[in-house]
Amino acid sequence: VGARSAIFAPLENIGAIIIDEEHEATYKQESNPRYHARDVALLRAKSHGAVLVLGSATPSIESRARAQKGVYHFLELTERANPKAKIPQVEVVDFKDFVGRQEASDFTPPLLEKIRERLARKEQVVLMLNRRGYSSFVMCRDCGESIQCPNCAVALVYHAKQAQLVCHYCGHTEPVPKVCPKCGSKRIRFFGTGTEKAEESLRTLCEGIRPLRMDQDTTARKFSHEKIMRAFRSGEYNVLLGTQMVAKGHDVPNVTLVGILSADSTLNLPDFRSGERCFALLTQAAGRAGRGDKPGRVIFQAYDAENPILRMAAEQDYVSFARDELKQRQDLQYPPFVTMLKMTVHHESETKALELAQRFVNALEAFQLESKVPYQILGPFPALVPVVNRVWRVNVLIKSQHMKPIKDWIRASGFLENGNLYFDVDPISVI
Repeated sequence: VGARSAIFAPLENIGAIIIDEEHEATYKQESNPRYHARDVALLRAKSHGAVLVLGSATPSIESRARAQKGVYHFLELTERANPKAKIPQVEVVDFKDFVGRQEASDFTPPLLEKIRERLARKEQVVLMLNRRGYSSFVMCRDCGESIQCPNCAVALVYHAKQAQLVCHYCGHTEPVPKVCPKCGSKRIRFFGTGTEKAEESLRTLCEGIRPLRMDQDTTARKFSHEKIMRAFRSGEYNVLLGTQMVAKGHDVPNVTLVGILSADSTLNLPDFRSGERCFALLTQAAGRAGRGDKPGRVIFQAYDAENPILRMAAEQDYVSFARDELKQRQDLQYPPFVTMLKMTVHHESETKALELAQRFVNALEAFQLESKVPYQILGPFPALVPVVNRVWRVNVLIKSQHMKPIKDWIRASGFLENGNLYFDVDPISVI
């Protein structure tokens, strides 16, 4: 039993390998040496003649495609571990219906009403907001300038406990400025909400509430994750609020309500897996409710309430989601219908990063003309966050059904030895 690197444990007579929640992106290591624990498990199981079990309520689209082709043997569980437990009823609440009529900007009246009902009945609640900190960013009301990290191309996030602005990429911290660094105005304001601010709001909105927060800030110390869950299971706290870590794997029979504060926040990221990630997270989060004998209820708050992915997640309809997602991936030629390779240039100079990426693309196009190997080249284009720790990042994507000749060319081309170039086959994220 272990994390992804446990797949390399030096066992000599393996009988079975079990990968739980096999869809999780964290099974892929994105720094050198890059590997996916699921792929290593397949190789080890084959070499040992062992059984490999991939478990998930929301299998990855790649695993679903292999199961449909008969590469994997598909076994479906039709009941929950507790036979008395029923699939929770899910309601999608449209934020737009309550603009100007809310007690707090992040909690719609239907969700607040359900929270108060559960607390009155001595039941427990799980709330997920996939954004830590107090406010998403700090901005000047007069000139519109937001306070940016000096090392990264992102806004700093305000954390009330430390009374500091923090960069979630490089860790840079600085005090909140008293005046705008651009125009000198004193009208500095906080915008957006993180788990810290949501916790503060809950304390003022709900009588008798005992909230417990679980995010990267509160679980930094060793064993803090276990301590938080132990305190919640014991009933010492009646609301567990946190980022996506509250959505996965927890089995607390007295939890009868799950609320997702911003269910569509990750849907529009420019990544072909954003829909899959959103569906899996919402489905997993909904599964925390009603695991005991009491019926569960789930509320998704969203601005895009009619989005089909939200609707399918609300209905726990993985079959329809996988069917639609596979069709879209086939039409647009994305995995599992092609293999993808991402090349990222890291350089302290933006100009040199772009030049190096373009040089790689030019050489790759010349090889394509010479070899007649069919593949598509996308880029070069800046990463979604183009600068991290004062290093520029530029991406190039290659899509092909015949990746081996391309990988052989990269090995022979000399680009692999360039310390500014990083190659990732089957990348988890393309941004």
